[in-house]
Amino acid sequence: MGDGLIGLLAATSITVGLLLLALRLLKRFDRRRVGSGRVPIRILDRLPLGTKQGLILVQVGRRVLVLGSADQGPRLLTELRGEDRLAAIEPKPAGTAKDPELRRLLSRLTLTLVVALVGLSRPAGAQVPKSNPAPSRAVAISPPTSIAPSKSAPPVPGAAAERPRVDGPAAPSVDVRIGQGADQLKLTGTVGLVVFMGALTLLPAVVLLMTSFTRILVVLHFLRSAIGTQGSPPGQLLVAIAVLLTGVVMHPVIEEANKIAIQPYLDGRIEQADAYRLGVQPFRRFMLANVREKDVASFANLSGVEAGSEDDLPTLVIVTAFVTSELQTAFWMGFVIFLPFVVVDLLVATALMSLGMFMVPPVMISLPFKLLLFVLADGWALIGQNLVASFNR
Repeated sequence: MGDGLIGLLAATSITVGLLLLALRLLKRFDRRRVGSGRVPIRILDRLPLGTKQGLILVQVGRRVLVLGSADQGPRLLTELRGEDRLAAIEPKPAGTAKDPELRRLLSRLTLTLVVALVGLSRPAGAQVPKSNPAPSRAVAISPPTSIAPSKSAPPVPGAAAERPRVDGPAAPSVDVRIGQGADQLKLTGTVGLVVFMGALTLLPAVVLLMTSFTRILVVLHFLRSAIGTQGSPPGQLLVAIAVLLTGVVMHPVIEEANKIAIQPYLDGRIEQADAYRLGVQPFRRFMLANVREKDVASFANLSGVEAGSEDDLPTLVIVTAFVTSELQTAFWMGFVIFLPFVVVDLLVATALMSLGMFMVPPVMISLPFKLLLFVLADGWALIGQNLVASFNR
């Protein structure tokens, strides 16, 4: 029974191998004999260079051509002559032909046949006899690891090897401290970082609301709209000009705050709370000098503060009233700036209507005249000087 099964398997394997070999030879023959007619065309060899690129050695009659194959199609590279042509045409001796795909197929088929024959020839339940009674040494092969095991704890014989545990990097800690001693403010962790970043975001806005920046910036934007140049000067340039003019206006206030609060605190003569209380006084006096009494009284009543004097008013009430007064003053200045430019627009529109040029936009004609009027009047110097002089310091 076993011999018959082995013979059947061997015959089947040989038959399949012969069929695969014949099919492979037919494909090679069809690929090399691509020509027909009086001039024979034969593919001598192929050399792949990429996914869709390669070199093809083709014999056309007595000529041997080297073609390059690509996505665009075959292209003639050169023609072999002399000894190179003869070497390409001469048939290779038997046994020297190399076909990696065919050799790989035959090796797999042979290996499968040998394994099948060995498995069928061994009886069921048979064990391989031990030719060497000496105990064999077991060699354990462990996968390579980039981290060497610790020498202080040798592995226990017979126990499963544990992989070394590597802890990830710890999250960076954030610790922000403001002040010293009992008045120290400490912010730690994610919540502290969020609070600190929020304070840094709001601090410039609070500082700008306590200075002359608001009035100057609003007036400059009104000036640009009155002239009619919507994009010139750009907004970034107007903000820079407002910051510079704010520095000119607030220079005496900042110098006084530095003299009575910042320098004594840096020298260690006063505490942090005293430095804040003394440093805010010059800004309070500046805001009270430029705020309307009506606005101060309104916001004091809304806040429920009953103050007998200006020193009793909270800083928050003063800042709110100051911002409202600054916007009111800036809008009044914008109205005054608009008047001459509106007059120019009316004159130009009247002239165009009298000439019957109804289709011409008056703004296009009046813009050059407004620019000329502003430049001849030295408008930028007038605006800057009057903005600085409009504050009580």
